[in-house]
Amino acid sequence: MLKTLDVVCAILERDGKILLAQRPTHADQPGMWEFAGGKVESGETQPAALIRELREELGIETQPTRYVASHQREVSQRLIHLHAWHVAHFVGTPVAHYHSQLVWCTPQEAFGYDLAPADIPLLEAFILLPAATPADSC
Repeated sequence: MLKTLDVVCAILERDGKILLAQRPTHADQPGMWEFAGGKVESGETQPAALIRELREELGIETQPTRYVASHQREVSQRLIHLHAWHVAHFVGTPVAHYHSQLVWCTPQEAFGYDLAPADIPLLEAFILLPAATPADSC
């Protein structure tokens, strides 16, 4: 049986662009681009884990704004359950403390990067969000 990990990631948005982070050479899937985030520790909520991870990886303070979607994928003999959150407001300037580099791009431009496979369906779900109609307004 595969070990299962709960992982959170942030789709950070600023001025219509989103932040992509390139995985370092020593990590799984080196050189691929992803949304910043990390493992949910025992007893942590997803938003609390994301706040901690963004502080550690990017040096910013934030509050996750909206849950986007989840995706499950096997990576390096583990089952990763990745949960994406939209982060529209943050304090500080993101710095690549963990990643090789960071880039701001439009959601459509993000498809031109070598994205980690687990992040692609999350990006697609994020793009669909503005077009979604809340159930209570129907």
